[in-house]
Amino acid sequence: MRNQERFKADNPDIYIFLRDNQELFKSNSFLNDMWRQISNKGQLSAGQLTGVQNSMNYLQKKLDLDSLKEKHKDDEPAGSFLGVERKRYDMTLKFLAAKQTKRGFYVLEFTDREGREILAFSNTSLIRTDDNNTLTFGDCFTCRATVNRHTTNNFDPTKKVKQTVLNRIKYNKFLGRKDAKEV
Repeated sequence: MRNQERFKADNPDIYIFLRDNQELFKSNSFLNDMWRQISNKGQLSAGQLTGVQNSMNYLQKKLDLDSLKEKHKDDEPAGSFLGVERKRYDMTLKFLAAKQTKRGFYVLEFTDREGREILAFSNTSLIRTDDNNTLTFGDCFTCRATVNRHTTNNFDPTKKVKQTVLNRIKYNKFLGRKDAKEV
């Protein structure tokens, strides 16, 4: 018991966090084990302390994000959608970015002249047009694609944005770069 009191004095924030959230962490074996170890031995290793602090930080961020989502739940997302779902269109787009996911595929980001956010998924970040050009960020091109779905990006609840997801993209013709110097 004396070790537990010493731990409480040395690490009051961790002790209170684990003590007050036992019901919340019934499904979290790590935090349950940490509370049991404090109760029985009154000590945690440096790695265990770091793990509990990381859990505390994660929970606080999650609570803040949930609060922010609740506050902005009725906010209207910015932007507009492109086309009608399941219809195929000819369009002119600008290639903005290719981001690799943990699963190994790429999320390709585009925009059109109206500034709408457009996404596509691919197994490669390399885009080659029919006229044998490889696109880089900032390149404009023509394509034919099917509107797969309309979504809202609400990862940041204060900046919700409408997005259109394309599939079956046929990259037709490289048009150039808007910021490139003309010869």
